[in-house]
Amino acid sequence: MLCGIHNHDLAPKIFVHLLAGRQRVIDMTKSLAKPRNILTDLKEKNKEKLTLIKQVYNARTRWRKGK
Repeated sequence: MLCGIHNHDLAPKIFVHLLAGRQRVIDMTKSLAKPRNILTDLKEKNKEKLTLIKQVYNARTRWRKGK
């Protein structure tokens, strides 16, 4: 990464996966789920994914600011 910009596009599979996970966070946030419960749900759905609580908070914040 150079100056905050990637020198290539994301692979389509990764891009779709990121959007699906973010959408799940948004849906659960709308349902007033706590961040730790959102993280648990994401990890149960995909045990290989290394999601951190910070990523959940960041996705929630981005969604709230974009409202």
